[in-house]
Amino acid sequence: MNKIRSLLAVLLAVLLWLVARATYFMSTGTLTSLYTDVYFTRLAVEAQRYTRQIEYGIENGKSLENFYNINSILGEVIRCSSYINGAYILSDDFTLLYSLTEDNEQPFTTVAVMSDSRIYSYYNDGQRYFISVPIYSKDNVVGGYMVLNVRRAAVDNIVAEYSRENLVQSALVAVLAFMAGLVMLVRCRKSESLYRSGAGVITVSVCGCVAADSMASTLKFYLRIESIIQQSVSKITMALQNDLLSVQEKGATLSKIYDLNTWLITSSDEIPFIDNLIYDKNYKITAILSDNYIWNQTLFYAAGLVAVLGICIGCGALLMLLARFADKYRARLAHKKMGEA
Repeated sequence: MNKIRSLLAVLLAVLLWLVARATYFMSTGTLTSLYTDVYFTRLAVEAQRYTRQIEYGIENGKSLENFYNINSILGEVIRCSSYINGAYILSDDFTLLYSLTEDNEQPFTTVAVMSDSRIYSYYNDGQRYFISVPIYSKDNVVGGYMVLNVRRAAVDNIVAEYSRENLVQSALVAVLAFMAGLVMLVRCRKSESLYRSGAGVITVSVCGCVAADSMASTLKFYLRIESIIQQSVSKITMALQNDLLSVQEKGATLSKIYDLNTWLITSSDEIPFIDNLIYDKNYKITAILSDNYIWNQTLFYAAGLVAVLGICIGCGALLMLLARFADKYRARLAHKKMGEA
């Protein structure tokens, strides 16, 4: 009987390790995807300040193929973030026109195809990200692209910190569930239903582990994405404010810009985690965060963990059924031996 309990304890440990691993990778993967989108959206908005300078020049008769002082613009783009290693300008047929890169940086190789519903697209070549932002010519037609070469560390450094927290949490919850399950296994005294009792303990322990880890992870996920979005939104509003100031520096009177509201509405529509952009009498821009976006992302994250819990419950029910047959078979063997004796 002690041997059976030992085998059940080993099975419990293996299953807890598997579910802890599953919840860890799911939480880390979802957070990585979300952070990547938020961070790249921020970079795209900041890059738009410089694509507008190019678009303004095109509207006034300049050619993208022979654009004066383009390296100065690309230099300003690179200074947007310490993680940007290079900036490029491509024509509408993806021909490389201009480039400015850090020393020893590998040459530009490819570009992602732009999506109509986003302000950026990106390509991951395994070592770096290429973020492409459209440059519009006359009649709002895409005339080219600005591409940013971003080091993977821009995402990896932040996600690694959250991943460590998730790993510690999942491991701690799994260890506590194993200890609780071990205590319950030791107290399984009824030899005639040992397999079924053991299966029940394993099912409760594993499902309890997933449920506890999921609830803690979902709460932390909500708080994290709220913090991530707030930090990015502050950068975005600063970039838009600087864009507005650059217009003023060119001699325009802000009070006479008739399409300022349209510009802000268009900008907020392009950013999924911002509901609206408003300005006060001093033309200071304020962003209103989208609570729906945060809740939807949190619910999507929680739904994935609930699916894991549902799988565990289903597997537990199957394990209980198999254990019931095992107990009956074991009881028959015991009666048979008694009869032969």
